[in-house]
Amino acid sequence: MAVMKVLPVARSAQDILKKTVIAAWPALTILFLTVVISVFFSEITFTVGMESIWKILLRFLRFSFILVIPIPLLPHVCGLMQGLLNRRNLRLIQIREERHPVRIPWQIWLIRPFQGIGLAMLIATKLITLVQISTSSAINSSVVLPPTQFHLGRFLSATAVAVTTSLLLSFLWSLDDLGIRRHNRKTGEIKIIGKYLSALLPILFGFYGMFSLFESHERLLAVRYIAQMVVVLYPPFLVMAVVHKFYTEKQELLILKRLKAQPLVPIKEQQLPIA
Repeated sequence: MAVMKVLPVARSAQDILKKTVIAAWPALTILFLTVVISVFFSEITFTVGMESIWKILLRFLRFSFILVIPIPLLPHVCGLMQGLLNRRNLRLIQIREERHPVRIPWQIWLIRPFQGIGLAMLIATKLITLVQISTSSAINSSVVLPPTQFHLGRFLSATAVAVTTSLLLSFLWSLDDLGIRRHNRKTGEIKIIGKYLSALLPILFGFYGMFSLFESHERLLAVRYIAQMVVVLYPPFLVMAVVHKFYTEKQELLILKRLKAQPLVPIKEQQLPIA
């Protein structure tokens, strides 16, 4: 009996892994090209030569793990956030016909990874600014470039930024994927949560903040550094976006329960204004 119970779980895990690999093929393609270029041609992601193979793969696995591991905490985050969103005349509702609007190709392959990269850069620059203020000392661009040796402090800082980014984006993406809106019972107005955290805002502010750290460098060199960082971060953030999609589809009922979101009949029947 125990073996029979284990087999379906193993098959389910294999199916999820297979779907993830298929859906995340652009990330694997970028990763493969990065390794080939680094080994045979030139430095593209802060490493070069045969040793770049294990360094690039290890970095990808480490970043992917750090970004994906907080996703199962999403229901707990929703439980904490619903207290701020459900109050007075405001309540969370689910518009069922707007559930799971994301289809694998463009939003997950392009928009969401760059949202993650931009938001991570924005959080990192704010953290660096806070350190500068607290220590009253200037911090140059070397703090965001990969160190030649392992540094525990920088590893913990990068992990904190990645986990914060993962939790924040997972929460906002879930609201969007599950058709969650905020309804004002007094005015009848329905608003999209996080509408001001559009696809472009975190990207623009994050890249601008990171570019300001390289103000002492030539512009072309600064652009090169940032482009290298994007190549490094794109595959892990794409994997995170794909895993998040599968997780929210599977745990929809639990997330809705934690959000205390009430289903809404079709908008055409309700005739409610959407902002």
